[in-house]
Amino acid sequence: MKSLFLVVALLVGFATATQAQRAVTMPLAAGDTIVNTGTSAKTITCTYGIAGIAVEVLLTKISGTGAGTVQLQGSNDNVNFTNLGSAFTITNVATQSTMFYVTAPVPQYLKVLATGSGTESVVQTVIHRMSRYQAP
Repeated sequence: MKSLFLVVALLVGFATATQAQRAVTMPLAAGDTIVNTGTSAKTITCTYGIAGIAVEVLLTKISGTGAGTVQLQGSNDNVNFTNLGSAFTITNVATQSTMFYVTAPVPQYLKVLATGSGTESVVQTVIHRMSRYQAP
């Protein structure tokens, strides 16, 4: 009986370790719309043991002339953030998206900071997928 329990536990552990991670869409909340020269920020808390993360930002123009930037920032204390890579430039189209990639070591906190520079109303939607290290 003990050996059967051990085999089942090993199989469950193996199945869990090799499952594909799914993308997560962060829920929209008040403040997720970039209005004129304002900002919108979404923070992702990264778990330990991830090999990397892919962050997709979808921008949907509601009205006005879309302009500005979207920048991915990283922090280990959730206070002091540093830019990671280059910023994406928002253009005047109905919808657009960009993808940011971060490989290990990944900061504990990632912030997607969108800053407007025109007369606009643009909604920012953030989708992320963390990839974990594979079990040996």
